[in-house]
Amino acid sequence: MKKSRVYLVLLVLVFCLTTIVQNGAFSELDKGFGKSLKQDSVDVWEDFLNTLDRRGLSDPHWDIESADAEKLINHFKAKIDASISEGLTSLPERLPSYVHRFPKEMQRAIKSHAENVLEADANNGAAAKFLAVEAFHKANTQISSEKYPILEKAIVLAPNDIEICFFAYAVCTRLGDQMREEALVALERMLARLRGGDHRVSYLWTMRLYTSEVAATPSQIYLKIHKKHPIIDRWDIVLNEILAVFNIQLIIEPDSGVFNIIAHIHEVMGNIEAAQAVFKNVQPYYEERLKENPKDRTALTSLANIHNKLGNTDLAHEYSVKADPTLAWKGQVLPELSPVVDLDGKPVSLADYRGKLVLLDFWATWCGPCIAEMPNVKEVYEKYHDRGFEIIGISLDTDAAALHKFIKENQLPWRQIFDGKRWKTPLAQQYGVRGIPAQFLIDRAGRVISVKARGKRLHDLVEAEIGGDTD
Repeated sequence: MKKSRVYLVLLVLVFCLTTIVQNGAFSELDKGFGKSLKQDSVDVWEDFLNTLDRRGLSDPHWDIESADAEKLINHFKAKIDASISEGLTSLPERLPSYVHRFPKEMQRAIKSHAENVLEADANNGAAAKFLAVEAFHKANTQISSEKYPILEKAIVLAPNDIEICFFAYAVCTRLGDQMREEALVALERMLARLRGGDHRVSYLWTMRLYTSEVAATPSQIYLKIHKKHPIIDRWDIVLNEILAVFNIQLIIEPDSGVFNIIAHIHEVMGNIEAAQAVFKNVQPYYEERLKENPKDRTALTSLANIHNKLGNTDLAHEYSVKADPTLAWKGQVLPELSPVVDLDGKPVSLADYRGKLVLLDFWATWCGPCIAEMPNVKEVYEKYHDRGFEIIGISLDTDAAALHKFIKENQLPWRQIFDGKRWKTPLAQQYGVRGIPAQFLIDRAGRVISVKARGKRLHDLVEAEIGGDTD
């Protein structure tokens, strides 16, 4: 699959992941929910990935027809049979990110084949890797460290496979503090394999240590270790190696946002002066960018973070609001909606909702994070609606039919506003919405509690406002 270059501005940027642009050489796939892979796929694995990517890995409705499942099973059996070459397995990259998406019967068939192959050939690294990944494919749930030995075996059998080392680290972070030393060993192995190689490869893999793929970054683990613990010196070495990779990248690409990670590592290691120096050194770069383009959101959010870290809170707030105008509404009474009607043609007014707790939800069916957030929004609605919680959806879609279909299929009972103008809809412009999902939680008096009421935060805020209310 074509590799994407993802530039993360940690701690300051919130990305809205939308539909990924696919390589033109891949088969054209059916669109929408519930579509299977095409029967005439040239590369069934790439088509499988493209189906998931179409909705940012958040589509819960994809399926695979039996003929296509058989192709995938045979594909993986062949890759497992090929074992390893030059210390690397023949399995596709990012396998740990996708195994949990396989249908159960497909998982069982490939797992059974891998077990048989490994029993016949104890040195088959690909079979060991698949079994290790499959064993931990539910790594976000409560699992046991008893399965870890198969991962160790995979690391030994495929000594040049960086992904296995990274996966081992990711697994350890999910298994908790009892796997702290194993996490360190996995990091040491990974960095050793990267050392002296292509810098771009080293940077991309090191950056993954600071993404949502892991339950705890190296810095977060380090913070929990007592400074007199026997392994603290080894952690110091690891963090300094990570710093070295990121410092090179900062020179190559000053706008990569990696300065945030560098400063954070310095902070957790107790070197506040070095962290401050990082912020002061990159500040002029973003100021120059802002002179060239006063609307440069990356520059604005970076400067907001820099000034916040340097103690300039007023300037930090000023830059934050310029980057995201919705932040200015927090604590304010939200002005009345521009004249609008819902999908049934009935006028919608905030005044009609006084005395209710209201979520004003800007979203779209084409927005992956919006779709991923929708079950959470629906859960909160179902739990608190009878106690005065309401939702007004504002869709930034352009296809009315697709919107109606989604609402019907997902049984969304609240009112929706739609005009087909996408970002030019007057309501998005009125409230300064530049990214979705944008979720304004408004109290009974019309005052904005939060403009980022998502995930657990939405649950907590609604519970705090009306959780204890009784009819």
